[in-house]
Amino acid sequence: MPLIEKSAIRNKNGSYSESTMTLAGADENLKRGIWPRSVVLWMAAFYVALFIIRPWEQLLPWLGAIYFEKVYALCMIAAVFFSGKKKLKMNLQTLAVILFLFAISFSAIFARHPSLAWDPLYAYLTLTIFYFILLLVIRTPYELAFMVTCYIVTMAVYLGKSQWEFFVHGAHRSTQGVTRLCGIESTFGGPNSLAMSVVISLPVLIFLWSIRKEFSCRWPKLWSKWFPRFLVFYSLLAVSSIILTNSRSGMVSFILFVLLATFRGRGIGRKLGYILFGVLLLATLWLVIPEEHKGRFITIWDPESGPKIAEKSAEGRREGFKAGMEMFDRFPLTGVGIGNFIEYRVAHVDGVSLNAHNLIGQVLGETGVVGGGAFLFMVAITIVNCFKIRGIARRNRSDPKLAALSGLGLACRDALILLAFEGLFGHNLLRFNWLWLAAFSSLALQFGRVMLKQEAQRNDYVKAVL
Repeated sequence: MPLIEKSAIRNKNGSYSESTMTLAGADENLKRGIWPRSVVLWMAAFYVALFIIRPWEQLLPWLGAIYFEKVYALCMIAAVFFSGKKKLKMNLQTLAVILFLFAISFSAIFARHPSLAWDPLYAYLTLTIFYFILLLVIRTPYELAFMVTCYIVTMAVYLGKSQWEFFVHGAHRSTQGVTRLCGIESTFGGPNSLAMSVVISLPVLIFLWSIRKEFSCRWPKLWSKWFPRFLVFYSLLAVSSIILTNSRSGMVSFILFVLLATFRGRGIGRKLGYILFGVLLLATLWLVIPEEHKGRFITIWDPESGPKIAEKSAEGRREGFKAGMEMFDRFPLTGVGIGNFIEYRVAHVDGVSLNAHNLIGQVLGETGVVGGGAFLFMVAITIVNCFKIRGIARRNRSDPKLAALSGLGLACRDALILLAFEGLFGHNLLRFNWLWLAAFSSLALQFGRVMLKQEAQRNDYVKAVL
């Protein structure tokens, strides 16, 4: 039985043995039952931390002078190339990612000012390369869960440092008439962008909570004991960070997250219980948050209750959408070019030097129907993959590994919904989350199909023996 892992063999009564209640395969090479021994996997995990924290921007500026990120990325690519992990299965998701890269490149070539397009094109090219790195270095469901955990651990370090700077050193931004938590880097450190990053991580947090026992089954007792406590700690850190950013889009997105989470239960009784819990959670938060944050939230439906600048901010998003649609009307095929929104808007639309502040205006205004179609195709394939892995898991509900992969598919789906919703308030077309979620869902589907095939072979073997 070369394709059958010992950890997946059923007992005589049809149930799974205790060894199956783990994501790690019986032959998986883990140090002390927890740490993967793959060097390239660790390099990718460290790159996740580098990319989110971006220490060369604020914490350690001297790293920028030596181009630390680029040097490290080249070393990681070389390590993957020489590691022998070059077997990449081409699928529809990867094709969609490549097509969107071509669409972005097409937009850059025909941009009104091509020189403005090269930086965002290069940034997206690096994201695409890391998408392939993830597909190459993650070889098992356990390694997939491990990489997702590294992402949440990095977010916890990021938010912990941000709040430390906020409370201890008074680091903040004063905009819209309120004090706002900001990040420890410049690229994604704005209050609205920070709130978006936190909200998008919450479905992944729920996934890790749902698999905490299977994931940490073979861990040392101390690590297994503290892992769920860490997840609870991160949930408190995340919710408090969203509140401290005073981001109205972040607050509304958090409410949407709670609504998505409440409908996860199976059966009417469990769904009602989740809905009740969600209502109580939101009500409790409303009672305990300071009046400053309540007032900021109220300005969503009562603009006159806050400063005039808050109302202008909402109006600016509408005007940004109109500007994007005007660009799309003039250049329907390619748009004005990726990275050209502000320059073209100032010179030829309304003279306002602001971005679109919404996803639709950005994607159509900058990349036209070519980029919009390719982006929609990429996101649609990711969502389809999420549904496919859940369909595979439903065909074998007793397998905990398939259940875990299904949970990751659900987390990716909810995160995509939240990303798209945040796109109503911000220009997040080139955010890294789109491709990271695409990679996670693609890997989950790939592993699920392999496990389903192994299950079929296992059943055929049992029938042959009997």
